[in-house]
Amino acid sequence: MMETGTVQYTTSEYKKLSKRIRNNPNNIAQDDYEMLQTLRLSYKNPLSTVYNIIDDIAHTVDKECICTYRIKRIESIVSKILRFPQMSVQNAGDIAGCRCIMATTELAIKLFNKLEKSQEKLPFTIKEKVRNYIEEPKPNGYRSIHLYVQMDNDPGKVIEIQIRSIEHHNWATLVEISDMVFQSRLKEFEDKYSPELYKFHRILSKRDNELTMLDNKIIAEISGKFHYLEKVGSIFTNNSLELRKERNKLKINKYSYFLISTGVDGKPLLKGFENFDEAEDEYFKMFSNNPDNRNIVLTHLKHTSYDKLSIAYSNYFLTYNSILLRILKAISKVAIDEYNRYSITQFKKHYKAFWYIITIWFGDKLSEANVFDKDINVKKSKRKNKEWASSIFSSLLDVTQLIRNMQNSFNNNIFYCIMRFHKKKLDKLFSQEIKDLSHHSH
Repeated sequence: MMETGTVQYTTSEYKKLSKRIRNNPNNIAQDDYEMLQTLRLSYKNPLSTVYNIIDDIAHTVDKECICTYRIKRIESIVSKILRFPQMSVQNAGDIAGCRCIMATTELAIKLFNKLEKSQEKLPFTIKEKVRNYIEEPKPNGYRSIHLYVQMDNDPGKVIEIQIRSIEHHNWATLVEISDMVFQSRLKEFEDKYSPELYKFHRILSKRDNELTMLDNKIIAEISGKFHYLEKVGSIFTNNSLELRKERNKLKINKYSYFLISTGVDGKPLLKGFENFDEAEDEYFKMFSNNPDNRNIVLTHLKHTSYDKLSIAYSNYFLTYNSILLRILKAISKVAIDEYNRYSITQFKKHYKAFWYIITIWFGDKLSEANVFDKDINVKKSKRKNKEWASSIFSSLLDVTQLIRNMQNSFNNNIFYCIMRFHKKKLDKLFSQEIKDLSHHSH
């Protein structure tokens, strides 16, 4: 095993390392991987300093915010070296980074402003090149504030800070989830390989009140074509049960470092650690011996819960994303519009799609409730029991409210008797399917 933090490399050595990787990216020597790991570990102290300060300030702005930090994965560092042929590896500005996920856009901006005003009291300097993608979103719809801070006592170390709202975070992670599920490569190549999914996510980057009926129709059509909600929702449910099982084995309050890995099957693994060095040693062991080519990330969160961990890294866990509910809401709005415009064929198509997804979702929730009921670790812990029960109840409430809102939006005028006839037939069909699912579950 390499001894962490004991070796120092010169600028010239890092330049040579970058050149060796570019010359032979498919056959990188173990010594070079160890050199990259040493570079990663050199960020331990500055990153910890920045994180503790950011975490404290962020929680004064939003008590429920989620703050995390990570050091860039070795594969991602290699990828960056290949993408930027003039860059020497130690000069990459995002090897170490903190992320703050705030409840709203307004609170994200408030945190950024507070950091700027506190500048003189901080042990680091905010570099001039701030990228405010909230004020000026990227063409693909990405929104976040990126700033780079330079340590006063170690100017060679630059730490990236990302500040975003939960809405912006869910959108960004959903793009990565689509890349994993549909191999769309949206994050890396935008619309080059999957223009329809690119358009789908571009529209979803808008706020609810900005979506037009045409936007909702495009969301509904593309979602239907890719069976988006069915595929992603099924993966989320299976992974959520796996992750809950892993989480319930851990005394999660004891740990603040989490090693997350996923394989081609999408199933997540979770390990908890109390200190940085132990966690990093395990990360490098897993990276060096990874025959299944698992995706591995090490992250740090203080005082975390299952939900916060799942939200912060939903692109690794594939267990959660509230935007799925927005997609379902778009389908319901299209069905309402077609009903009220007397468009029978299109109404039946989208109303059927809505209830088909609801039926699958209901079956998944029944499966989750059964697992919850039998989990021994949950029975032993009031906190774990309450946390999981609250999650199930909250999702039931969200979907029930969506169904109620949709049903209340159909025109009940006497002239809509034909539309009501078709609607009642579909209601009866799917109502029976849900009853059958409940009966089978019991």
